[in-house]
Amino acid sequence: MPKIKVKPHVDLCPDGAEFEAVSGMSVCENLLNQDIDIEHACELSCACTTCHVIFTEGFDSLNESTDDEEDLLDKAWGLESRSRLSCQTIVKDSDLEIEIPKYTINMVSENHPKNSKASDKDISSKDFDISNNAANHLSSMIEIGNSKGIKISLVDSGCSGFAYKLDLISEIDKNDFNGLINGINLSIQDKSFIFLKGTKLDFIKKNLNQELVFINPNVSAECGCGESFNFEENLAKDLSAK
Repeated sequence: MPKIKVKPHVDLCPDGAEFEAVSGMSVCENLLNQDIDIEHACELSCACTTCHVIFTEGFDSLNESTDDEEDLLDKAWGLESRSRLSCQTIVKDSDLEIEIPKYTINMVSENHPKNSKASDKDISSKDFDISNNAANHLSSMIEIGNSKGIKISLVDSGCSGFAYKLDLISEIDKNDFNGLINGINLSIQDKSFIFLKGTKLDFIKKNLNQELVFINPNVSAECGCGESFNFEENLAKDLSAK
């Protein structure tokens, strides 16, 4: 019988796993039969990306992916050349080795509590909120840029000290703070998080233009031109030191 080897995953199988698989059954079903509770929000119907895995061995032995699967994979976090949806990959006669990404596009699963365990760097709208207008604008940016999400960080700028920087991202950085906020996959740079906690991002009309506006309770001063800002002296020193 073919074997499936699973690389360690912090929540699902911290020590990794290896077991004899059932041929003709999907990889996802085989994992679930071994009590490896991989997310499967669409109940194996090829309608989500939560069962995304990366094949480190045996990829060429798999059945071909469908157009529907390929379209969904484009939305998966951490997409690699050997990524597949485990519910759509059928075990044949070859041994397989897989890696289960730490994150999925659904950061919290309603039906699978093992996966919904929050890490120290999972964030919610209580940490950083995004208004509906801002979410719509960011969603358009992500779609046009063929990206997976947005990363926000602070950079040195202007006469007051700091400015916000937004980047489109194609994969998650586990060293950052990450969450799904109002439908937007958001990453906040690790060293910037404490200075952005409690912020709300809005998209408003200003004069004849529309622009993203950060409502940040941690800011203590802004320059006259509005291009930069600063924090309380001790916080600003901490950020500069980082």
